[in-house]
This record gives sequence, C-alpha cells and structure tokens, in this order.
Amino acid sequence: MLGKIRLIQGRAFLSLLLLVSIYSLSNYFIIKLIVSPRHLQVELHLAQQEMERLTSALRREEEVLRAIVHDWSAWDDTYEFVQNANPEYITSNLSDTTFANIELNLLYIYRLDGSLVWGRLLNLETKKEMNLPEYPPTGLDSGHFLLCPPKEDSSSSGILKTTHGPLLIAVHPIITSENTGPIVGTMMFGRLLTEELMAKLQKQANVNCRLLDLDDQESLAKIPADISTLGSETPFVFYDTENEIIVYSLFLDYLGKPQWLLEVQADRPITKQSREILHYALFSNIGIGLITLLLLLIFYRNQIRTATSTFRDLIEQALPSRAKVPPEKPLSIGFNTDEFSRLSDNLRSIIDDFEHTSEHQKNIISEYTTSRRQLNVQLVKEIKERLQIEEDLHQIRKNLEEQVEQRTRELRQTNILLQSEIVTRKEKEDELIKHRKRLRALSSEIMQIEDKERRQLATDLHDQVGQSLSVVKMYVDGLIASTSDDDSRERLQLIASIVEQTVQDVRTLTFELSPPILYELGLKAALEWLAEDFQKKYSLKIKSACDECPKCTTPAFLALLYRTIRELLINVVRHAHADTAEVEVRCTGKGVRITVKDNGCGMKEGDRENGENSKRGFGLFSVRERVINIGGTVVIDSQKGQGTTIIILIPIKEACAASGS
Repeated sequence: MLGKIRLIQGRAFLSLLLLVSIYSLSNYFIIKLIVSPRHLQVELHLAQQEMERLTSALRREEEVLRAIVHDWSAWDDTYEFVQNANPEYITSNLSDTTFANIELNLLYIYRLDGSLVWGRLLNLETKKEMNLPEYPPTGLDSGHFLLCPPKEDSSSSGILKTTHGPLLIAVHPIITSENTGPIVGTMMFGRLLTEELMAKLQKQANVNCRLLDLDDQESLAKIPADISTLGSETPFVFYDTENEIIVYSLFLDYLGKPQWLLEVQADRPITKQSREILHYALFSNIGIGLITLLLLLIFYRNQIRTATSTFRDLIEQALPSRAKVPPEKPLSIGFNTDEFSRLSDNLRSIIDDFEHTSEHQKNIISEYTTSRRQLNVQLVKEIKERLQIEEDLHQIRKNLEEQVEQRTRELRQTNILLQSEIVTRKEKEDELIKHRKRLRALSSEIMQIEDKERRQLATDLHDQVGQSLSVVKMYVDGLIASTSDDDSRERLQLIASIVEQTVQDVRTLTFELSPPILYELGLKAALEWLAEDFQKKYSLKIKSACDECPKCTTPAFLALLYRTIRELLINVVRHAHADTAEVEVRCTGKGVRITVKDNGCGMKEGDRENGENSKRGFGLFSVRERVINIGGTVVIDSQKGQGTTIIILIPIKEACAASGS
C-alpha cells in the first residue's frame, strides 16, 4: 500500500510539473513567434521612415540651393555682368563673406557657348581655393549637361561625384529681374557634402547615417547585407541585429544614375523591451510554477502522511497483531459492530479530507491561472502603450517636418520681399544717377555760360572802358601840355594819375575775369602770372609746376582749372596765414591732379569735414561742389599748426564733356 501511495505522489508531481512547463513554454512561444515578429515589422517601418527623413533632408537642401541660385541668376546686375564683366559686381557680391553667408563652396558663371566668365571653388574652413578637374578654367563644352538649355525656366539640381567628394549643385539660366530673356548664360552654385554638413543633416533628421561610394569596393565588402537586389522594385534592403536595424538604399546623382549607397542605422527599442518582457515572463512563470509545485507537494505529502497514520492507527486498533493472533483463527475474532462503525466513520472522514484537499488544490491552480492571465493582460496593455508612444513620437516628428517646411516657406517669402526691395532700391539708384547726370549737365551749362560771360565782360572792359579811359588820359595829357597855369596843371596831373590807375585796375580786372594769357599761352604761363600777382598783392610766395595738358582739353576746361586754383590760393591768403604755397598740376591720360599746399595754421576738424568754416565764406565749399558735379573728388589733409594740403582729382573725359568738348 505504501508503494501505491508513493506512485500516486510521483504521478501528481509529474502532472503538476508538466502543467507548469506547458504554460511557461506556451507564453514563451506566443511572445517569440507572434508578438516579436510584429514588433520587428514596426521597427522595420520606423527604420524606413528614418531613411525617408534623411532623403527628404537632402532634397530640402537641394531645393534651398535651387532657390538661392534662382534669386542670383534672375537679376539685372548678374545679367549685365555676363555681358560687360564689370569688376564692381565681383567686389560687391562675390567676396568670401558671400560664400560664408550662404554656405557655398562653388560659384561658376558661364556664357551660352560654355566659356567661363567667373568661377571660384572655396574651402570654407581654411578660406583657400580648391581646384576641380571637372570644371577647368577654360570652360565647358557647348553641349555639356550642366549648361541650361535656352529656356527661362530650365533650372535643375542634383548631386555630382567629384574628386573632393559629393557636390550638391544647382544651375539656372541667367535672365533679367523680370524673368525674361534672352538668356545670356548659366549660373551654377555648389555645396560640398562635407562631414559637417552631413552631421547637420543627421541632426535635422534625427538619424545615424553615412554615405558610401559605390566605387569603393573595400567599404562595400564590409556591408553585411546583400545590396545586389537594390533597384526600382526593391528600394530598401534591411539587415537586423539584436540591437539595431540597418537600412540601405541607392542614391542617384545629377543624371539619375546610382552613385552612392545611403546607410541608416536605427535602434530597436521595442525589441529590447520585448526581450526583457519575454525573459521576465519566462522566469516569473517558472519561478511561480516551481514555488506553487513545491507548496502543493508539501501540502499533499502532509495530507497523505496524516491520512496514512490515521488509517494505520485504526487498523492496528481494529486488528490484533499477527504475532498474537493465531493464523487459523478468523479475522473477525475480537471485532464488534461498534468498532466497524467507528472505522467506517474514520474512513469517511479521511475521504472527506482528501476531497477537501483536492478542492483546495483546484482553487490554488485556478488562482494561479487567473494571476497568469492578469499578467498577460498587463503585458498586452504595456505593449499597446509602447506602440502608442511610438505613434505619438512619429506624429511629433511629422509635425516637426511640417514646421521646417513652414519655416522654409517663410524664408522664401522673405527672400521675395528682399528681392522686391532690392528692385525698388535699384530703381531709386537709377533715378538718383539720372538726377546726377542732369545736375552735371546743368553744371556744365552754367560753367560754359559763366566762362562765356566772363570772356565777354573782359572783352567789353578792355575794348570799351579801357579804350575810353585811354582816350581820356590822352586828352588830359594834352591839356597839361597846353596849360600854363600851375594850379590847373596840378589838378590835371591828379586827374591823369587817377585815370591811369583806373586803366591799370581795368586791366587787372580783365585778367582776373578772363586772363588772355590763359587762352594764348596756356595754363602754365597763367599760373606763373598768377604767382607774380599774388607776390605783389599779398606777399605770398608761390611755387608752381604744371604739365602739358592733353590736346582734348578745351578753353573752358583750362578756365575751370585756373579758377579752381585761384580760389584755393585766395582761401590760403584769407584764412591760412601762410607765407609760402605750392601749386602742382599733373596731367595723365585719365585725369588732372591738382595739389595746393601751404605752410599756414591748418584747419579744424569740423572745417575739414564740411570743407569750409561758415563764418569765413564759401570758397572751398563752392570748389568742392563744382568739382564733384563734374565727377571729380576733393581730398583735404590738414593738421592744426602744420599747414593744409588739398588734392583735387578731375577725370579729363567727364570734365571736357562738362566743359563743352
């Protein structure tokens, strides 16, 4: 009987152990074969989205570069620069600051035949120029694929493979600001995909990636995935490990040919959490099952031991020992009805205890099953919450992309407003230039009229007033000779001296208005006569030096130079308190340089800036305005107590035109 009890105990233990094992393995394979593959599909989808975000970031950079090259190429200044190669355009727009502000490495301007107007490839970090064999200084062939066809909207962009790495490039035909032709050339902007730019794109797209050259067989050999299947039908290839998913995709160049391989490394947070949940569920099931099995075995063993002991006591009490009872006597000897009744009651009690123990074990198993179901429900709930978090994260990234696109649109609108303001300012500048041209024309006309009037007035003074005074003097001299009265003779001699002085004053005034020596002997002789005159009148020693002026100069232009120098010398006499001065006139093929230097008291800072002290007159101010109106410049160098040097530069071409040449 003891052997049967032990057999029952062994079978019960094996049954419970088998039940715990089946339940634990069922949970493990459900998570492993059903939940984990679904998690993998979600992670593959997220990894594909990271690849698409990186591609979108590259395309956005391409669109921004395309918008910038459109703004530059559809501009009247660029249109004129291709035709006349104005150096002011290079100074104003093509400096290192321009390259740094818009993050450009390459800027090339080509004509329609492919000849290079201007080009530069700059390293933004070292500020040094680089060379690209793909873009020789001799230009491109007329049929090169980078040259825009003769259409106003034939812009294009993409990535080119160069010796310095991938180059993001955008080209646009050069047209006017009104987006009209005819097209005169092609403008090309380029930006190298350096490590800094790729890091910036990774930060924008929130991905971990790299760009591999398809010609680099050594790098391609280290790729664990089979990329030979990549194409239009299979745009992505995935390779998953325990901790990350690697996505591969082909990236096309400017001509639409695959030249690079994009690699994106995405983490697997869901798989990591699923693996932890799987281990937790497996070990918790095994632990709880073993603990429950151990408790059931202990309880079952105690119940069996108690029941066996009670039954044995009852048997020993009911049956005498075999050693004391002869074998030939029947077993019923010594038993009565009451003893059998008590034994029956004890057996029923033992059976009830067994049934109660069995019911208790069923309740324990039911509670354990219920707890496992609740645990599974909790796991499913956590997985759903994790998926919801991933969905929210995806929505946040999508909103971020929309914000970036909105910001890009705002920047484009700002660029349009700036372009409109530039056009408005350009129109205002053109109007200002026209007004300046009209002012110069008016100034030239005034100078011509002034010179004409001066010469006419000098001629009238010399021919009429001077001749009349000479006749008066002849009559007075005749009266002096024919008069014997001493008193009358003395008065006539006084009148003669006054007339003679008046004649001399008329001659001097005639020379000051329009010196004949200027028109007959030239500027050099006129300056020498002016130096002698100032020496007599103002005791100012003047040293003059003058070159021969070009043949294109006119009398009006010489008169302008003479009056300018005379006005500066009068200013020296009035305000400088100097005793010596130097006048130098140098003529070249392009202009006239006048230098007037004195050793006087110098000028104050306010007088240097304004050109003249208002309390002392407007001589220097009028000189400055007259020179500026004909396209010249005035430079004043003066220190208090150290004299003054005034340098005037007058372009001969404009001055002669303004003087009526």
